[in-house]
Amino acid sequence: MRWHERSRRRTLTLLGSFGTATLAGCTLGVEADPSFDHPGQVHVDEPFEMRIEDVPDGDPLELVLEGGDGTGDRFGAAVELEVDGDPVDVNDAAVVGGDVPADLEVPTTVALLQFADVSWWEFHYGGRRRQGSFEWPDERTLRFVLRNPAGDELGSTSVRRQYPAVESVEPDGDLVGTAFEPERNGEASGIVVLHGSDGERWDHVAALLARHGYTALALEYFDGPGLPDDLVEIPLEYVERAIDWVLDRDRVTGDRAGLWGVSKGGELALLAGSRLDSVGPVVSIAGSGLVWEGGASADDLPETSSWSIGGDPVSYLTLSDVDWEPGPNSPVVELFADALEVADGAAIDEATIPVEEIEGPVLLVSGGDDRLWPAERLQNVAVARLESADHPSHRHLVYEDAGHGIFQPYFPLEETYGRGYGGTLAASAEAAHDHWPDVLTAFSALDVPAR
Repeated sequence: MRWHERSRRRTLTLLGSFGTATLAGCTLGVEADPSFDHPGQVHVDEPFEMRIEDVPDGDPLELVLEGGDGTGDRFGAAVELEVDGDPVDVNDAAVVGGDVPADLEVPTTVALLQFADVSWWEFHYGGRRRQGSFEWPDERTLRFVLRNPAGDELGSTSVRRQYPAVESVEPDGDLVGTAFEPERNGEASGIVVLHGSDGERWDHVAALLARHGYTALALEYFDGPGLPDDLVEIPLEYVERAIDWVLDRDRVTGDRAGLWGVSKGGELALLAGSRLDSVGPVVSIAGSGLVWEGGASADDLPETSSWSIGGDPVSYLTLSDVDWEPGPNSPVVELFADALEVADGAAIDEATIPVEEIEGPVLLVSGGDDRLWPAERLQNVAVARLESADHPSHRHLVYEDAGHGIFQPYFPLEETYGRGYGGTLAASAEAAHDHWPDVLTAFSALDVPAR
């Protein structure tokens, strides 16, 4: 549940004279003349510090975030900070009110953006829910306004958000997707990014990884030009060709690529990593250690596997035999939970992915309140297998109150939790903040030459 529900009208009141140029310092002639100390430019996936000096002592002060989504619509969020001496460190100051929970384990400077009253989809797609090609938002500058309890503006400052400076290229042959490469020269390791059952590429993840020095291909594997119409018996050989294409890039070094997958893409990443020698580290976000029946929709099941190898369907757990009707009181997670209950041990064993064969670190990330499928339980199947085999490097991050939508830092998170996703805004914000460094750590194994 939201810590503090906020209407668009309230946000417009908070923003006041947004759009006019202001400088740090007093604007209304009051005694206090605060100054701000912070980096002028920050990468979008990195937190940052902010110190405010010469603040009036005593009553809490309100720090307001102002921004725009590139379409002319404005968004914002606000916190009340306890003033306990001068200067005030925004990330250390106690939060005593506003839109961000007091006990949130995310730096306040970036939590304000995560709690802004604009949806993830509006922010990235201008209100179009994954329609058209992905583009970074036009808005690159965030304005922070300091107000006293009377609502008077004491000062303001701006921080420019630096989006990844990367180059994009289309893959060859029958591969569908977009590859992102670091703009700077030099060697790079390769990563393939695998989407979920919605069929939409996660270009922003590939671009963020390219920002960190990787050549990353956001691959489509169904419902695209020349691809299967549905998530049915997708050939593992197609993923293998994508990996080979990445590894053959002039700047890419090493003989193994990393795999990042979300939801069904996480299932695919674990499966590919267990079967292909060309795979190193694997990151599975809300994925599964079991192979499931195919189909992008739970109410249109194909009665065969999601994946195939050598033309034969991979062993899978069926959903078609479960008596389940979709509805507001029947979340999809119940379909998978019921399927696990009725499946016999032999079927589960056959559908279990041999993740111990993965030649690299394995990072699993799950929400404990996933309402699409029981990701924590499904990824624990992989954990049990990894532990049984004494796999040298694996970790399972579980965010108990998070749902299916575990996104990257730091972007607005409205409409990525609750409803069909599960979870809360606060848990989604903490998961986004906490898991991303572990993703980068897992892929850093690619920087070590293979033995």
